[in-house]
Amino acid sequence: MDKSFYAVGIGASAGGQQALSQFFGKLDPQIEVALIVVTHLMRDRPSILSKILSVFTRIPVHKVTSDIQINPGNVYVLAENTSITVENGWLKVKARDEKIENSSVDIFLSSLADDFGDKAIGIILSGGGHDGLEGSLKINRQGGKTLAQDPLTSLVDGMPRSIIEHDHPSAVASAADLAELLNGFFLRKE
Repeated sequence: MDKSFYAVGIGASAGGQQALSQFFGKLDPQIEVALIVVTHLMRDRPSILSKILSVFTRIPVHKVTSDIQINPGNVYVLAENTSITVENGWLKVKARDEKIENSSVDIFLSSLADDFGDKAIGIILSGGGHDGLEGSLKINRQGGKTLAQDPLTSLVDGMPRSIIEHDHPSAVASAADLAELLNGFFLRKE
């Protein structure tokens, strides 16, 4: 598996669409990372998040409905009623479990940490609850980095606040500023 690039897992829930729009609106389309967006979705309502995000970025956006190999320079978006994990550089899709509490962000980020190790980056944006905390902690244990949206800029601050209080992320900033941080890190001139 090619591990020469970074994989960025982005988790969000309530208020996440606005944060994701701001994030992708500032992300440079030349960035050579893979971006995987995992949000809390209704089981029975088709998600149009991939279409919405396509409005804000020139990076190709793919709704993940079946297993797909991860490649840099692409955005992958979770489909409704599914969960995804990473195995040997592939996104693996399965039906979402029947638990009432949605843990799709933790499931994904934990597998991202296992597969990409120190080339995994977790970003937690607006959302309620604490989904993403367990996965973020695992990313840090594996040598990767976590970033969190500043709760003052989140429509719902539960998810980013749990990361800040329990995980000590590398950066806390608005969604747009988190994108600018990634631009600065990955688009540095040699």
